Amino acid sequence: MSLTNDKKEIINQQLTNANSLFRRRFNTLSSVITNRLWLNAHTNYECDVLLTFPANIDDYAVIWFLEQLLLLAPDIRISIKYHFTTGVYGFYVTFTYERLLKGADDLQLEKPIKQEFGGGYKIFFFDELEFYEGVQDEDKFFTSQERQLIVRHLLFSIKIIQKQVISGIEFKIDQSLIQRSLEKHLIRQVIPLHNKQTLNHLRDTWVWPHTFFKRQPIEDIRQYFGVKIALYFCWLSQCI
Repeated sequence: MSLTNDKKEIINQQLTNANSLFRRRFNTLSSVITNRLWLNAHTNYECDVLLTFPANIDDYAVIWFLEQLLLLAPDIRISIKYHFTTGVYGFYVTFTYERLLKGADDLQLEKPIKQEFGGGYKIFFFDELEFYEGVQDEDKFFTSQERQLIVRHLLFSIKIIQKQVISGIEFKIDQSLIQRSLEKHLIRQVIPLHNKQTLNHLRDTWVWPHTFFKRQPIEDIRQYFGVKIALYFCWLSQCI
């Protein structure tokens, strides 16, 4: 697998950050975060999925897992957090926008077409980017639900390329790194993350009782939860 210098630099930087985190774990008892703050911890990227590890897992296994992710999926972006009170590591994960677009192609997601090309929705093809409405907007082209779906798909598509044994677990060529790790409890959970800022906005404009008689923010609902959920609440508003 050939890597560009830029990608090698990113991998080295993330490994350096990880090593720094492990050193700080043993050198300080500060920076304790509670369970309530676990999913709200600051990350270096706008991440979509959280991977958590069993409590008190061997640090070497975590480093090995991180190395596999970075080497097998160079377009991945990871922020690492450690929960001091429970001894749990968390990897906050996303991918580059280009990789997300290719993942949408893999999943054949339907996305809106520009009016000049007929409008409506069409299965997404990475080689036909110019046909899709809003594809230049990295923050809004995919809904939160779509991003989580794509990232999960990309994670489970990461395959082992060399037979290895770590913590007594054998990984064979072409096995899914994530699936095998879940089955053998090397990692504990794969959790979708929600955008707190967007959820707070929806709470203030849609959920709270004082918004009951106001027009529903259908476009905001669509952007976050997807077309089907937005259509449901649009239909529901006509029935009330």
